[in-house]
Amino acid sequence: MTAFRALILTLVVISVLLTAGCAPGGGREYTSPSQPIETKAGESFTITLESNPTTGYKWEASFDQSLLKLVKSEYKQDASKPGMVGVGGKEYFTFQGLKSGDAPVKMTYKRPWEQTASDKVLTFTVKIKK
Repeated sequence: MTAFRALILTLVVISVLLTAGCAPGGGREYTSPSQPIETKAGESFTITLESNPTTGYKWEASFDQSLLKLVKSEYKQDASKPGMVGVGGKEYFTFQGLKSGDAPVKMTYKRPWEQTASDKVLTFTVKIKK
């Protein structure tokens, strides 16, 4: 292997490692409530969940707004063939810690117009440090 190829390979590996775990909103990405979230005031993190809004369902976040700020929420459809309908994707919720404390984030997958509770409720444990 030439020195140039070795350099290119090293740069590719470094760039993959640097972007791993990064989410669209910046910060760290969490996909399971079994993984506790530890952050600091001023830092951001993203909760990423599978979603399919073509069914009418979407994730809703409930949290203590004195401890956390929802900076951004967005949906990105999975790659699909042209003309396909009903394709799912992921919803991204980027939060920023405001001050220290325990701030659970309850995520509910439901249709906004329905009043009944959904079977899909996930609670993420968030600990904000100074």
